[in-house]
Amino acid sequence: MRKLVTANLALAITFAAVLSCGPYTFNPSLPGHIKSVAIPLFKNPRTYKYGAERILTDAVIDEFVADGSLDVADENVADSKLQVEIVNYKKEALSYDVQEVVKEYNLAIVVSATFTDLTNNQVLWQEPSMYESVPYYAVGANAETEDEALERLAEKLARKVVNRTLQGW
Repeated sequence: MRKLVTANLALAITFAAVLSCGPYTFNPSLPGHIKSVAIPLFKNPRTYKYGAERILTDAVIDEFVADGSLDVADENVADSKLQVEIVNYKKEALSYDVQEVVKEYNLAIVVSATFTDLTNNQVLWQEPSMYESVPYYAVGANAETEDEALERLAEKLARKVVNRTLQGW
C-alpha cells in the first residue's frame, strides 16, 4: 500500500511540474494565431532562368510540409503569407581544366522575401537580399547539370526561409 501511495505521489508531483511550466509552442517567434501559410508562386521578373520560380516555390512548400509546424493553405484561408521575388540568379565559373573548359561552377541566387500576418495585416519579417549558393562540377564523376544544382540550391534556400519564418533567424 505504501508503494502505491509513493507512486501516486510521484506521479502527482510530475504532473504538477509539467503543468506549471506553462504552454509550449514549437513556433516561438510566431504569434499564436498563425497556424497556416499561403505561398504563391515566386516572382521572377528579372532573371533569365526560366522555371526557377517553380522549382524554388515547390522546394519551400515541400520544406514547410515536411516541418509540419504550419499548414500550407490557400491565401483565402491562410493566417499568413510568404511572398518571394527572385532578384538575381548567377552562374559563375570557379575552375577550368588545362584546355580552359569549365570544370566547376558556382550557382547563386538572391531573393527578396516578405512574411506577412494576414490576420493583423502586419509584416512579421522581410529580407530584401536573402542569398544562397552551391558549387557544382560540370565534368567528371560528380558532374551535375545546372538544373540539378538548382534543385540543391532550392533545398538550401527553402531550409533558410522556413528557419527564418519559424525560428526568427
